[in-house]
Amino acid sequence: MNPKDSTPEIKEFVVISDLKTIKLLLDRTRADIVFKYLVNQEMTVKQLADAMGKKPGTVLHHVQKLNNSGIIKMVRTHETTRGIVERYYRAIAREYRLGITEMMRARTKESSPSNPVQSILVGLSTLGITISEADMKRADDLLSRIMEIEMKTEKLINRSDNTAFQRLPTSTRINVLKSMNKFLLSKNSTYNELIAEWHDLLSQYLNNGKG
Repeated sequence: MNPKDSTPEIKEFVVISDLKTIKLLLDRTRADIVFKYLVNQEMTVKQLADAMGKKPGTVLHHVQKLNNSGIIKMVRTHETTRGIVERYYRAIAREYRLGITEMMRARTKESSPSNPVQSILVGLSTLGITISEADMKRADDLLSRIMEIEMKTEKLINRSDNTAFQRLPTSTRINVLKSMNKFLLSKNSTYNELIAEWHDLLSQYLNNGKG
């Protein structure tokens, strides 16, 4: 069988706002697979296992979850001379941006911290991103302002006096809120500037290995 090659179209960035997907990435092994390896190159399960010092079966389990969630995808296969079909996986984007409000909810479902910003920073630490003391004040300020805008935007849509909206099924309301939040926030220049600054800060830790 000839190798099945495809040139994957890698997006520059993807915003992850789905709570289940964010919680999926709070696992350190899965976070390493995506952020440490597959954002940079395509790899097989065997190559990932060798690089991470883990059993192939363990890595395969995590890869399947990531593939099913759409965070990564199989980009090509190759049949070796021994007839073994190797499957190569790649992240669908070069950079992933986590929805701040959703990440806060992912962390606070298990605990009730007095400071929601701190819960996000704790969540980031599980991804191997530990903000230094020098950058902590800046990170705290950025996240606080980002969350304030996100929550104000959500309140504009999810008004208690809009009885027609409140009568919609819960799943429908959630989907509408997500869709409209993304739209309104994309039009907010202040929000986009804050997000860009926040992602620049995170990139320093990802790219320079500070985390």
